Amino acid sequence: MKNIIAKIFILLPILTFAQNFKITEPNVEELKAEMKRTNYTEDVVYLYLNRNFDSIAKKREVIYYNYPDYSICSLNQDFENGINYSIEQCREAGGISVSLTLPKTERKSLVEWVERIFKSSPMDIEHGWNKDKSKFEPTDKGVGCYFEIKETEKNTIVENYCGC
Repeated sequence: MKNIIAKIFILLPILTFAQNFKITEPNVEELKAEMKRTNYTEDVVYLYLNRNFDSIAKKREVIYYNYPDYSICSLNQDFENGINYSIEQCREAGGISVSLTLPKTERKSLVEWVERIFKSSPMDIEHGWNKDKSKFEPTDKGVGCYFEIKETEKNTIVENYCGC
């Protein structure tokens, strides 16, 4: 009996950590409405995170524009479940770069998540996936938003670039 209990205590943490994180599905209509309400000044991924996960740390590595409104052009922030978000859009005409680090994430739910995040943003450019579903990009490889899914041993990273 003691051997069975000991095996359970040994296997339980292994089985728990081995399971992939399933990311919460974005509500496209709510995100579209929020984007419109903020006059499209907020990044849709950041809006999604704030609606679905608790922030566990203050914004850090904050950089402000030198323009009169002095709004934030770059930041890094941690959210629950080991999620990290960073954005950089400080370069003039440089587009916007977002990096989202997640716990090891189930690919199917992440592919659907990327598609729903994309649908939440106002863009009429046709996009599609490459063969292994690691890149979601404009079908003509031109102007638009590029999403790339990268896997590490412990994390899944979604890199997103939108611009010219």
